[in-house]
Amino acid sequence: MSQFELMVNTSGRGAVSINDQVNNLIKQSSAKLCHIFVTHTSASLMITGNEDPNVLLDIEDYFQMSVKDAKPEYRHNNEGDFDMSGHIRSILTGESKTIPVVDGQLALGKSQGLFLYEHRAGNNARKLIITLL
Repeated sequence: MSQFELMVNTSGRGAVSINDQVNNLIKQSSAKLCHIFVTHTSASLMITGNEDPNVLLDIEDYFQMSVKDAKPEYRHNNEGDFDMSGHIRSILTGESKTIPVVDGQLALGKSQGLFLYEHRAGNNARKLIITLL
């Protein structure tokens, strides 16, 4: 077993591909399984299509319609209008993924990508813990 911390800088809402960074860590090991965990309550991980950038735009549009910012019903807004909606989005998309490793890389499908999804506005540094087994 080996464990790494990976820092990913984000610049506003949306998805950041982390395939290459995680695969680079895997290449240093003989792992057969990779677990990724994001240590923030307003960022998450997702596996989705990476063949067309419109997939990611459509996902953000869905979130904008479904999990609105600044709803008067939200009691928690300590860090701005996007605060509670960011927490809800991360609950819906999840904070961890476990992915098999085949031939020294994530065993994702032909059109799948692993993404860190930022649910807040502004620039953020997000920490991920990568555990290789």
